[in-house]
Amino acid sequence: MLIALDTSVLVAGALEDHLFHARAWIWHQAIHRGDVQGMVCGHALAELYSVLTKLPNGLPPAEALVVVGTIGSQVSVMGPTTETYVAAIERCSSRSLKSGAVYDALHLVEAERAGADLLLTFNPSDFLRFVDRDKPQVVVPPDPPSLELPLT
Repeated sequence: MLIALDTSVLVAGALEDHLFHARAWIWHQAIHRGDVQGMVCGHALAELYSVLTKLPNGLPPAEALVVVGTIGSQVSVMGPTTETYVAAIERCSSRSLKSGAVYDALHLVEAERAGADLLLTFNPSDFLRFVDRDKPQVVVPPDPPSLELPLT
């Protein structure tokens, strides 16, 4: 199974004091063990660094770099290509969505192109508005933490 991770899951898994850490960490560990394959849109690594270094009590840049490098070595980092950017912009335009919505579309389009089965996120509404296909299914990591998902 190929699991796409959005930035919210990457951040939660990286910060032990994050409210959703345990729910994200179980997926990070499953990827690390090879139980599932993980992927991210390359843009997620830049977003991860940005968030980790700007949060109150966030990480210093050198520590954030280590986190980004570790995650980047454990998942497939895909694109984005020019085609991915154009497709994401087309999705936004067709839905009259502006501004930063394009970054959410970028994650979903790249997950589709990679053939991901699931896109894990703590912000499902950001992605559901762009869904045009059966896969990836947009899923919130469950509480209590589990690899068992209530798939529809």
